[in-house]
Amino acid sequence: MKSLSLIRSMLFVALMSFGALAHAQQWYHVELIVFEVLNPSDNEQSPVFTLQDPAPLKVGMANKVIQPAGNKNLTDISQRLRNSAGYRVISHQTWQQAVGSRSRAQAVAIDSDRVQGQVRFHIATYLHASLDLWLQDGVRSVESDSSHTLHQPRLVELRRIRSKQVHYFDHPRFGAILQLIPVATPDQVLSNMTEPETYSLPSEGEATTAE
Repeated sequence: MKSLSLIRSMLFVALMSFGALAHAQQWYHVELIVFEVLNPSDNEQSPVFTLQDPAPLKVGMANKVIQPAGNKNLTDISQRLRNSAGYRVISHQTWQQAVGSRSRAQAVAIDSDRVQGQVRFHIATYLHASLDLWLQDGVRSVESDSSHTLHQPRLVELRRIRSKQVHYFDHPRFGAILQLIPVATPDQVLSNMTEPETYSLPSEGEATTAE
C-alpha cells in the first residue's frame, strides 16, 4: 500500500510540474507576411553582416514546441498588397508555437526565394517579437573559413507587441506584417505524456490571454 501511495504521489508531482511548464509557455498562432517595395525611393547602401547560426525551428515542423497551421487571417491584407502596383508579396506563412521566457526563446527560420532570416518571440511581462530578415537582392556574399557574410537589404528589429493586433515592420526595400493570436493548448499535452510530440493544435484556437 505504501508503495502504491508513493507512486501516486510521484505521478501527481510529475503532472503538476508538467502542467506548470505548459502553462508558462503560451501557444500562439503566428502569421507573417513579407513584401517587397518595387520602386523604393531610398537607395541607401545595404549593410554587410555575418549570418547567424541556423534557427532550430522551421515552418512546417510538428513537435512539442511548433506545429503547422493552415488558416490565414491576413488574406485580405495580402491580397491588397498583391493588387498594388508598388508591392510584391514574397512570403506569407503561418504556424503555431509555444512562447515563453526570453532565455528559452527559439528562433524560427524564414526561408523563401526572395527573403531569408529568422523570427523569435518571448514574454517578459509583455509579448515581444524579434525579426532579422534580409532580402535576396542578387548574389552578394563572401565566405571564409570562419564566417559567411552577406551584403543585402536587412530588417532587424526587436519590439514589444500586443497579441491579436496587426504589426508592421518597415524597411525602405521591403516590409513585414505580423500577427500573433493566442490559442488554447490541447489537453493531449497532459493526457498523452508518453508521446507529447504527436498532438495537434486547433487550426483556429480560442483566445486565452490578452498578452
